[in-house]
Amino acid sequence: MQLSLDQATGLCRMAALGAGANEEAAHSLAASIVAAEAEGLATVGLTHFIDYLEALEAGRIDGKAEPVITRPALAVFLSDARGGLAHTGFDRTIDDLAKAARLFGVAIFSQKNAYTCGALGYFTGRLAALGLVSFAATNGPAVLAGSGSVKPVYCTNPMSFAAPAADGAPLVIDQSSSATAFVNIRKAAEDGKKIPEGWALDASGNPTTDPAAAMKGAMLAFGGQRGANIALMVEVLAAGLSGANWSLDAPWFSGGPDSPGT
Repeated sequence: MQLSLDQATGLCRMAALGAGANEEAAHSLAASIVAAEAEGLATVGLTHFIDYLEALEAGRIDGKAEPVITRPALAVFLSDARGGLAHTGFDRTIDDLAKAARLFGVAIFSQKNAYTCGALGYFTGRLAALGLVSFAATNGPAVLAGSGSVKPVYCTNPMSFAAPAADGAPLVIDQSSSATAFVNIRKAAEDGKKIPEGWALDASGNPTTDPAAAMKGAMLAFGGQRGANIALMVEVLAAGLSGANWSLDAPWFSGGPDSPGT
């Protein structure tokens, strides 16, 4: 089956509404999912959309949550997602955020109590399309070993950078602190395929190429200690500054009734 972008967006919107999202949340989520799929980011596109639908139905995402956005300083926007999507508060703020950045030279958007956000480059890319240079960081439930540890301490803790280009699409960098994304290991387990060495440890702390064992153990940072340091910096930016859950305290994104709150 082939769908146009509009058809895919409409299908996702209707599915989100059926799972318990309100109109605003369904629109925000559908737009982000289809954008990721259109860019070829399948693991955070339509495949990942199933996680959102299940989370809506289970209550891990409050599909009717009203984000509370405050502005303690003229260039600072704080969003409390209140157990809802990460996208809604950003969508409500992006125009004012861009205006503030142009007026003051810099602006900050910080959010807590949200479900995981999917493709982080979706947010920075939209700001770059408005002519702004942007940097973003986010965390989630612990899956990544810290420097020298064999137990999960951080999430994959991605960061994204985007800048406008004189001609053509903006420059967008979106990468995790881990050697790969968690969804890639999960997909390998579903497909019955091995993962490369250096991606993960098993529950005993031994290197593994078995994705099922990796999901019971810990993922590894890219570049060893340096990647783990990046994960730590992202953790402080994403959770320490915002008041969101640290990765160690964040409920799992695909089980139970509680939001990761990240």
